[in-house]
Amino acid sequence: MKNQNGYVDSFKRLIQCPTVTDSGHEYFAAFHKVLDEEFPNVTATCQKIEIGRDVLLYKWKGKDSARPVVLMAHQDVVPAVGGDWKYEPFSATVEDGKVFGRGAMDCKNTLFGTIQAVEELILEGFVPEQDVYLSYSDCEETSGPGAEMARDWFKSQGIKPYIVIDEGGAIIRKFMKQMTKDACMVGILEKGYADVKFIARGKGGHSSQPPKNTPIARLGALVNFCEKHTVFKPKMSEPAKQMVKGLGGVLTQPLKGIAKLLGGSCLLAKLAPKVAPSYGMAMYETTMVFTMMDGATAPNVIPQEAWVNANLRFSPNDSSEKCFKKLRRIAKKFDCEMEVTKCREASPMVDLNSDGYKTFAKAIQQTYPDVAVVPYLMFGGTDCRIMQEIAVTAIRCTPCKLSMEQLDGMHASNESVDISSIGETVQCFKTFLTMYK
Repeated sequence: MKNQNGYVDSFKRLIQCPTVTDSGHEYFAAFHKVLDEEFPNVTATCQKIEIGRDVLLYKWKGKDSARPVVLMAHQDVVPAVGGDWKYEPFSATVEDGKVFGRGAMDCKNTLFGTIQAVEELILEGFVPEQDVYLSYSDCEETSGPGAEMARDWFKSQGIKPYIVIDEGGAIIRKFMKQMTKDACMVGILEKGYADVKFIARGKGGHSSQPPKNTPIARLGALVNFCEKHTVFKPKMSEPAKQMVKGLGGVLTQPLKGIAKLLGGSCLLAKLAPKVAPSYGMAMYETTMVFTMMDGATAPNVIPQEAWVNANLRFSPNDSSEKCFKKLRRIAKKFDCEMEVTKCREASPMVDLNSDGYKTFAKAIQQTYPDVAVVPYLMFGGTDCRIMQEIAVTAIRCTPCKLSMEQLDGMHASNESVDISSIGETVQCFKTFLTMYK
């Protein structure tokens, strides 16, 4: 069995494979070869199911198949172009008790933790009570079809996963001085998502003879209006309430009292940044931010058409159509058109009283006795929402300790995880698998 140094050596090999999303089959094939070499018991014992692309799906046969477990992660990483990297991003440099590299915490730590847990349990002669699947997409970062292919395979086999665990929250070290302990943020729901294009049209012309209310001027006024006004009314949702209640349990007074009030009152939602400054009002409202724009192709041309893209993340309280209705009124006010290019609703909330959630929470508490388990309303998206369509319980959490500085490294420079956290993550997944019946 690997010791801490063995964990680091194996983990480094995973990081050193530049599996940049959509980079090509040869990069993923090389990564799969490393997995075969580093986890020989998984390769020898588990059934490797071919479902297409470079998606990996392993089946570890259990004593029963009634309540199968699916442990998810993704192999692909975002590009590591630009930025102020201390070390070459695919060198997996070890420094200051950390492993640095692209994918270290998004999310090869999740992949390593799950496959190493199975590797060790097989070596120990353990047989799971239920079938266990390892599902690793190759295109999560581009919202590609990898997770859908895995979901479709389960559907074709008539298999309904009882619990699915994917990346999402993590064990966050005291991110406020008022916190009494670290908090494991267990994702129980993902906010919805939409891309909306606002389009303004005009006659165009030469910039030397400009009219008023050109397409770009109208779009600018629209953007300014949305930035200065509350477009979507904040309202406490049930997952936000559960999250604030959970955070309240690890705060000192007076924030503990504020969190208690927030957990039961929509009227106090404006105090959210005081309780959770890293999350702010995104906990309580549908957010919208303008991300892309385009107009004329030359500096001396007034465009006949210009557009801006707004990215929305829907609160569980808001339906997409409710939000789009408001935006269409705003678009009309500024003589613009509106086009929805991508949309999905918020995912269903996990039942906190389900035995799947309780078992996972118990495994965390057993592995990390001094860590509080906190339900987490996720703002971003994961492959888990795809598998949730057929699963009873879908949880988004990697039980890996991270600092706020390390969280800031996601999709940015100097991504890293602590060496000590790697082994702890493995142990937590082992504990969960041995507990699960």
